[in-house]
Amino acid sequence: MEGSEIAKRDHQRNKSEIVKLVKEMFALKKWGDEEYKTKLEELVLKDEELVADVIRKIKLEKGLK
Repeated sequence: MEGSEIAKRDHQRNKSEIVKLVKEMFALKKWGDEEYKTKLEELVLKDEELVADVIRKIKLEKGLK
């Protein structure tokens, strides 16, 4: 598996974690709860980093950078 494929897989897993957390927040009526808000912010930040990593690895593999 190439680096970009691994990065894409990690990004997909993180997106799944975000969706799972949001569903949990709604189910427990915890939307806006500070603990959940902090967890969600951490996952979104991680996702931004993963997306940047995917883009960087694809560019490297295609010789664009």
